Amino acid sequence: MTKKFFTKPIVLIGMMGSGKSTVGRKLARKLNLKFYDSDRVLEEREGLSIVDIHDFMGEKYFLQKEEEVIKEIIGYGVIVLSIGGSSFINENIRNFIKKYTISIWLDSKLETIFERVSRRNTRPELITTNNKKELLEELLKERKPIFNQADIRIESDLEAHHLVNNLIEKLEKFQV
Repeated sequence: MTKKFFTKPIVLIGMMGSGKSTVGRKLARKLNLKFYDSDRVLEEREGLSIVDIHDFMGEKYFLQKEEEVIKEIIGYGVIVLSIGGSSFINENIRNFIKKYTISIWLDSKLETIFERVSRRNTRPELITTNNKKELLEELLKERKPIFNQADIRIESDLEAHHLVNNLIEKLEKFQV
C-alpha cells in the first residue's frame, strides 16, 4: 500500500474563537506538516498586535497586509494555516483559498465563541462594543453563508483532540 499525501495547503477558517489556531497546531503535528497562523506572522512582521495594526495603520493597510501574508504562506506548499476570523470574508482571499487550498470551516456555536473570546481582549471588532454577544451573533449570521463555501465543515465545539481525529477522516478524500 502506498502512503497517501496532500498536494495542497490546508487552511482553517471560521469565527474568532472557533479554535483555528489550537486545532491547526494539533492537526499539523498529527499530519507532520508545518503550522502557520497568519495573524501571528503579520504581528511579527509589523511589530504590532493585530488590534494596533488596525488602530494605528488603518483598516485598508491591515487588509492589504493580511492578504499578502496569507497568499505568501499558501505559496509555501503543503502546510496548515489558520487565518483571521474575517479573512475569508475578503473576496480576493476567499477565491485564492478556494482555488489553491483545502479549506476547513471550524463551525462553532455562539455560546462557545462568546466564552472563548471573552477570555482575551485581542479582537479588533470586539474592543469597541458594549454587547459582545450581540455583535458575535450578527457576525456569525452574516458570515455563515460565506464560511459555508469551505471544502469541509466541521463542528468545532468538541475537545480539540477529537476534532482533529474527525478532521483527519474528512481530509482523507483530499489525499492522493
